[in-house]
Amino acid sequence: MDDILRHARAAYGDLRKPDYFFFRHAQENNPWAGLLKFLSARFKLEDWSDWEDGVGFSYEVRSRADSKRSWSLWLSAVGPYAFLCANAAVAETLRRQDVITSADETDPDRAELVRELHAAGATLLTADEIETTVDFTSFEGKYPASTFVLLFGEEDVPWWHES
Repeated sequence: MDDILRHARAAYGDLRKPDYFFFRHAQENNPWAGLLKFLSARFKLEDWSDWEDGVGFSYEVRSRADSKRSWSLWLSAVGPYAFLCANAAVAETLRRQDVITSADETDPDRAELVRELHAAGATLLTADEIETTVDFTSFEGKYPASTFVLLFGEEDVPWWHES
């Protein structure tokens, strides 16, 4: 967590009164452009990035071999962090148990995706890591906030908004 907070302070400055200017630069010079170019050649990518209050880039990554298989991917502009979750075939929402942090060699698409994320320098975060509450005030004024909000700027951990 110390490394995440170090990157966050370098990006935002004061975590209680964060400056979001760094994200404008990231939008213009996407630090993940090389990775995205590589992934788009092997997978179907749909950009879900929120330019209003996000501080990361989000995508649906779909297998070209089996269009029913997909993953939700967040790439942070705060630091070298990614969050990857398999999209459940039977559910419309992401589930904690579908978080991916390592390659599964029995699933070639997933293995390639994870290998390329690691090759690009991304640290894949666990469900516990993104759920951790940190000393940070979100764009919407929520304090404290989850690491997910700190790194990706979304509303909150995906499975927390479900009833």
